[in-house]
Amino acid sequence: MTVKAARRQGGDGDGAPGPGPQNLSAGQSAGPLTSGAVLAQIQAAAPSLVPSARRAMEVIIADPEAATRYSAADLAARADTAASTVVRACQQAGFKGFQDLKLALVRDLALRGADQLVFADELDTDSPPDAVLHTILAASSRALSDAISTVDPVAFAGALGALRTRQKVFFVGNGQSTTPVRDAAHRMRMLGLATAAPMDAITQHIAARQLGESGVCLAMSHSGATRETVLAAETAKAGGAYVIAVTSFHGSPLADIADAPLIAGSPGQGFRLEATASRLAHLAITDALFVGLALRDPERSRAYLDAIADVHAEHML
Repeated sequence: MTVKAARRQGGDGDGAPGPGPQNLSAGQSAGPLTSGAVLAQIQAAAPSLVPSARRAMEVIIADPEAATRYSAADLAARADTAASTVVRACQQAGFKGFQDLKLALVRDLALRGADQLVFADELDTDSPPDAVLHTILAASSRALSDAISTVDPVAFAGALGALRTRQKVFFVGNGQSTTPVRDAAHRMRMLGLATAAPMDAITQHIAARQLGESGVCLAMSHSGATRETVLAAETAKAGGAYVIAVTSFHGSPLADIADAPLIAGSPGQGFRLEATASRLAHLAITDALFVGLALRDPERSRAYLDAIADVHAEHML
């Protein structure tokens, strides 16, 4: 996908709502329910579907409990689409069909407490401090648990392999992804990797152009549609680099570019929470990459980490 296409999708920064299922059809709920594992899988897949299929997924996201009582024809009528489209949408989201999705959704709902079945955008100026604390921590916890079901283990293994075998690692992230991507670069440097994480967009573009076939580009973006991040990843890819995308949405421009799209975050928790909670999920993915690399070559990693510990000790009072 071209950068021009990314611009059309409206990625203007990681703090903005991504291309997730947040604009529901008329008459539906103003915001989707907070996610369990199955809803996280549906929410991550929805942006990549054609509009008629996406509407079916949005009906489920808006009221998953009611959706467990629908037939495919019932759901199709509510989504203004065909029953065959409903079945295809379920298959594209990773299920055998609508019945399989409903069974998974029933199990998903049974595992969740009643306090999770609330709208994520319920916080307002009258919310007491304890409600703010509970809602934010619960959203962060769900973002991490959802990642177990949305991160593709094959893509994760591919990312680990590329980080082990290629010579340079270029990290790129902008907006709210700036801090977690720089943390990721710092941690990988602790294992002896040659890393770079430039701050400004022009330097990012230059670094991406110079990366070449021996390099890895790890690009992080909640929306997956931030113009500068997509441009850097696209440039690195064109030069032969292996691209790892850490993002919250399947079907986003960044995910489409990547050799290893690692999808985790909180699409569907509402604009107040999702980008913030997603940063924790993205940090957790890079932590998993860090640990995975350390375990693959423990003697080399131990030597680097011991040296880092000595440096830290010199800076302690």
